[in-house]
Amino acid sequence: MIGLNNSKAAMAYGGLMGTTSGVAGGLAATDKRLVPYGAMTATFYTGLGCLLGPSLIYIIIRAIMGG
Repeated sequence: MIGLNNSKAAMAYGGLMGTTSGVAGGLAATDKRLVPYGAMTATFYTGLGCLLGPSLIYIIIRAIMGG
């Protein structure tokens, strides 16, 4: 229905959704062959956010507080 019929579309969808379990469930309902691509992308972006998020927040708060 939303055009997920190849690995590139699945990876874009996975990146936009952000959660591996949600992406895997949604792609499994669409096409089981696309699950690994979406899950891989969602895992990458979730990990990237967990690594960079706290550092960026720290830098922003430090800049605001003048430290």
